[in-house]
Amino acid sequence: MLIPLILACTTPDDKVKKPAEDSPVDSGTPEVFCDDGVPARAFEEAVESSSLRAVAADFTVETTAGSWNFKEHWTGCDSYLFIPEAPRQNTQTGTEFWGNQRDNGALLALLPPNTHVFFVPTGRSTEAIDTLQASMQNDVFPRLSGEEQALWGERLHYLTTVPADIGGYLGPVLRDPGWGIGIDRFQKIRYMGAFTDPQRYNSETQWFNDNLRMGANEAIYYNFEAQREARLEAQDALVLPAFSGEVISDSGWAGARGYATLEFPDAAAMADYDTLEFDLEMLCDGEGEYGTCPAWDYLVYMHLCDDANTTDCPTEIGRWITTYHREGRWVHDVSPLLPLFAGGGTKHVSFYTTQPYEVTLSARLSKQEVDRPKEVQILHTGGYLSPDWESQHPPVSVDIPADVRKVELALVMSGHGMTSPGNCAEFCEIENHFLVNGTDNLVQFTEPGDNYGCMDQAAVGTVPNQYGTWWYGRNGWCPGKEVPITRVDITSQVTPGASNSFQYLATFGGEPYPGGDARQETTAWLVFY
Repeated sequence: MLIPLILACTTPDDKVKKPAEDSPVDSGTPEVFCDDGVPARAFEEAVESSSLRAVAADFTVETTAGSWNFKEHWTGCDSYLFIPEAPRQNTQTGTEFWGNQRDNGALLALLPPNTHVFFVPTGRSTEAIDTLQASMQNDVFPRLSGEEQALWGERLHYLTTVPADIGGYLGPVLRDPGWGIGIDRFQKIRYMGAFTDPQRYNSETQWFNDNLRMGANEAIYYNFEAQREARLEAQDALVLPAFSGEVISDSGWAGARGYATLEFPDAAAMADYDTLEFDLEMLCDGEGEYGTCPAWDYLVYMHLCDDANTTDCPTEIGRWITTYHREGRWVHDVSPLLPLFAGGGTKHVSFYTTQPYEVTLSARLSKQEVDRPKEVQILHTGGYLSPDWESQHPPVSVDIPADVRKVELALVMSGHGMTSPGNCAEFCEIENHFLVNGTDNLVQFTEPGDNYGCMDQAAVGTVPNQYGTWWYGRNGWCPGKEVPITRVDITSQVTPGASNSFQYLATFGGEPYPGGDARQETTAWLVFY
């Protein structure tokens, strides 16, 4: 019997309660919500600063429609994008950035409706603004509904001054680094990333030309962050810090790791929690992103150490993939691993990253009224794909407790290597067969081959607009995202109180892979409830 589980590599949407009706922002009324159910944030008075992640102070800019003031238009629900006529990223390709009718329309099609966009001229002439505005009004707007025209007519702003003539902090941050900026829903200054499009390869520059619509990914991600923070703020969670901004790296590839402790409550208190999440932030070791943040998408791991030998850390409990040149934060559910911490007390962990990052990491314990696992054990691991896979991964026998109520496979899987055939295992679909007493549970990821397979996941946590080939779908992972746990219910396939057989086979196109450097990095857990 074959039970297929064909996966798009996403995580569940954050659940945020939304009231029956929205109401205007009022700092004295905490029950004010945005259209997506996120609590509206009151405007925060701030000292002027152009630093990344500083609170954005008030400002006024001159537009073709007159003066526009930030504080007056603050709703606590919107994001704001400032897109220059010639962002510094664009100089890599030198192609037209504004005024392309197709790109202008594509921007509005992708842009969340709670976004304001400010188009900033960088030359002394306003000709570029005139051309862009005419394109929007004459080419793009006629194809929109009346409601859409009204929406974007109020949210697209065409500045009449160049950054050098914009006062306060806004002009300097638009000049340096000159990539364009965003102001997110927390009122924080953010840098915009790359605008490159995977479908616009330029053979002369051997890189990809830009597409204005890519700017929308920033606002999509800001909405994800706001929804995530609302969910976290609503939790009655116990937060256990491990790292607090320590710079960790293994630049010499010598196996250097960072070590930390997590102080869990005692076993009786641990029994009250049913949910465990890891909260990881990796910031640049220095100011900025591009040119400061590391360049490549590398694997990052956290391991649980032996209680008696705290430098022996054999058990993988977390896996992430770094970005190309950008910062990121990821919060993901690892609740199947709760039994590893059920005894409470001090737990030692190691953290591995090749490239240097400022690492802040904590565990979050909460009660979400979900099934709580009683026991977990590693069942299978992956390895390099080869014709010998089956002989190297023989069946495993496990005694299932007689009182078990539910049994799951908890799978952490990511494919790596770029080997022929298939550009495996990063960009090919590997068939992962998990045989339980002869029943085949097929798990494979559908994103490989999709040019936007990872870009489409900005709404669920992939860091957008990275300075590399971040958009391409991969085999179970994306640059700038956690590698999530995939859960498969196998209760009906096991016999409690008896020995059960488990085997893991990996194939490509239904056949053993012929060999090479392709590897399927898998940790498969057996979880009892």
